[in-house]
Amino acid sequence: MNEYTSREFEFKSIVDLKKVENFILKSPLFDILQTPSWRNVKDEWKSEFLGFTEKGETELLASCLVLTRSLPLGFKMCYIPRGIIMDYSDDELLSFVVLKLKEYGKKEKALFIKFDPLIEENSEGKRLIEKLTLLGVAYGGRTKEIHETIQFRFDATIYKDDYSYEKLSKKFNSRLNKAKKAFPEIKIGQEEYSEDFARLMTLTETRKVINLRDKAYFEKILATFPKNSAIVIVYTNVKELLDEVKTETLKLSKRIKDISNEKKKVLLEHQLLEKKAEVNDLEQIIKTSGEIVPSAGNLIIYYGEKSYNLYAGMDDAFKKYYVSYLSWDESIKYSFLKGALMHDMGGVEADSGGLRSFKKMFNPSFKEYVGEFDIPTNRLLYPLIKRLYKMRKDKK
Repeated sequence: MNEYTSREFEFKSIVDLKKVENFILKSPLFDILQTPSWRNVKDEWKSEFLGFTEKGETELLASCLVLTRSLPLGFKMCYIPRGIIMDYSDDELLSFVVLKLKEYGKKEKALFIKFDPLIEENSEGKRLIEKLTLLGVAYGGRTKEIHETIQFRFDATIYKDDYSYEKLSKKFNSRLNKAKKAFPEIKIGQEEYSEDFARLMTLTETRKVINLRDKAYFEKILATFPKNSAIVIVYTNVKELLDEVKTETLKLSKRIKDISNEKKKVLLEHQLLEKKAEVNDLEQIIKTSGEIVPSAGNLIIYYGEKSYNLYAGMDDAFKKYYVSYLSWDESIKYSFLKGALMHDMGGVEADSGGLRSFKKMFNPSFKEYVGEFDIPTNRLLYPLIKRLYKMRKDKK
């Protein structure tokens, strides 16, 4: 380091959370997971905001929300979700931040501090990996599977200027139109829809064999962001849909009686069987769930110029009506109406897969982030505890 250009920095806990918010909102690396409000969502973790300034100055140069929790065998870990918020090209500052975070981790008796900045996998990202490695930071690698990291490494983000029906595919518009014709009722609100949304998420958990969140957690998010969150939910009027399908079934029966072309008759008879099965399915839904049923929904947050889809669920009984296309479409439009310029759809698979294929229909930009880094505080124990951490994560 050149002695003529070296600077001195200070590191402190921040209690003025408005100061944190003002700082991170101006950063190109802003993310909802680094906001003061997010610490209230993660209240099962110990949390603290740390700030870095020039010595004797008050203006923040870097900040991070640090979450601390216990690991097996009495150990702890610290986690900085989608942080640290800073200029990573400032080498002197970066060196100081890593040093002080390592000291902080030791003070908290944490064996490592994990962070996953919103830096994309490009030339800038590669330089950052090299710089952090030289500072003794362990890089988690270019993972491919969604479950391998806490936050998604591959992501789909829609920009407002790219989201118009003219720019979306014919297939997308066809499916969206089908959803709009299936007698939907769109509702947008908060806690009043949390029970129905939680039901959709439970159905999604069962279908995908994964563990998500419960009603209490969704309500915690809504209560934490009362002016910046919403549940967007599609209710299907099953009674009206059933009446329409019954009418179509009768028309099809009459057509079959009047047709002489045997080949066409066989085709129509097959369609008739499908319609009769659809009638039976809809009658069963009414019997078990009622005439108006929640069929798809999204929980979103809009904050400044960014918005996020945190959770999305669907009742598979309505999959053929493409209701999820409608709930996503309404969620995206609503977030833009609230002032967002981009909508983060969340994670996708690395190369191909169901989520990527579905989200691709909405014309997003796919992003690949550099991934996770660990600042070890104990080089001897770190490899062991890292294996234990991975085993615990793989079980979830």
